[in-house]
Amino acid sequence: MRILIIALGTRGDVQPMLALGLALQQRGHPVTLLVSSNFQAWVESFGLQVAIARVDIQQLMLSDQGNDWVKHGANPAKQMQAMRRLLEHHALTMIEDAWQAAQHCDVLISSFTSDTFAVTLAEVLGLVHISAPLQPAMLATRSGPSSVAPLLENRDTWLNYWFGRLVIEPFPWLIGGKFLNQFRQQQLKLPAQTRAEYLQRLRQTTIIQGFSPALIPHPHDWPANIQTVGFWRLPPDETWQMPAELEQFLAAGPTPIYIGFGSMTGANPDAFSELLLKAVAHSGQRAIIQTGWAGLGQIELPKTVLRIGAAPHEMLFRHVKAAVHHGGAGTTGASLAAGLPTVIVPHLGDQLRWGQRVAALGLGPKAIPRNKLTVERLAWAIAQAANTPSMQHKAQAMVNILQAEQGISRAVEIIEQRMQT
Repeated sequence: MRILIIALGTRGDVQPMLALGLALQQRGHPVTLLVSSNFQAWVESFGLQVAIARVDIQQLMLSDQGNDWVKHGANPAKQMQAMRRLLEHHALTMIEDAWQAAQHCDVLISSFTSDTFAVTLAEVLGLVHISAPLQPAMLATRSGPSSVAPLLENRDTWLNYWFGRLVIEPFPWLIGGKFLNQFRQQQLKLPAQTRAEYLQRLRQTTIIQGFSPALIPHPHDWPANIQTVGFWRLPPDETWQMPAELEQFLAAGPTPIYIGFGSMTGANPDAFSELLLKAVAHSGQRAIIQTGWAGLGQIELPKTVLRIGAAPHEMLFRHVKAAVHHGGAGTTGASLAAGLPTVIVPHLGDQLRWGQRVAALGLGPKAIPRNKLTVERLAWAIAQAANTPSMQHKAQAMVNILQAEQGISRAVEIIEQRMQT
């Protein structure tokens, strides 16, 4: 059966879906990924087919609207407003591209960025639909540790459940439901869908959560059609050649820490870079700063700090002692799989949740939201991650747990079972 994976988002959204698609194709299933054009060559290098989405996620994140989203991401109300402003310009294009790509498939795999409209596409086209979120599904649970946004973090209580029903579950629909119904009515000539109808269909969908239940445990009160299987990671790129400058830097002193914020942008990257450099100096560590989409580190650097461009985390993380990053699901999985104590500086969305769980499990210090980041707070967190033996031991113990989960193999098994029903 032909499989379409909707992988609309940043590299952190695309890479796990690429890993899943590669595993499915190796099982003999033709796979197409719907991605932004800036990911086309990379995805095709793995032998997968690509459907091009017209919305360039990188340019979107670098726009004033994207910077505004990042700036206000720690505030749920402002985050919702910023996301709706982004979708006002791009949502219908995204849905139309998915609709066109879905004409040529039998199985549709969506995630948080596409579930709202994928439910309709699968229903109208008669496709097998599987939701594969990379963060906890936006569904209610009594379990605090399991919820994407619990009211009471460490409690199993109906207060968490009803907060989920009243606040968490409506969130995606409040952001994207309007645009879905425009598409349904204008292009499909179908009646508008209600939030209740959408949620009922989503709850009946096979949902495979692509992260570790050791980090965010699987809810005990969810039905069997929802499962949590482990992170989806690409095999390490053993052909990667370390740049000579990086090799020389590593040999010139103690093991450094890693700092990188991936696709997270900002209106003033130089000022942010200055803050990072001061925190590194105060912590007494050496550091590798990855430029990312924001263009960090484009200022004069001390000899104790090296700026690098793109590099595979699976290889780079073998050469550092701790990681500082934004807490995207993919980067969090990569740093923990490498056994690194992790400092999370969440900017928006589920990054806040990953930061909470990393701290709760003793895998890193308390997260510092981007809007509360200071030199002193970051320097203290870096020192904790780099120098706390208990944190280092727990991070190393997590490596074996994550390796044993075999998240991709389990996901492929569930998908193939669903394709046969």
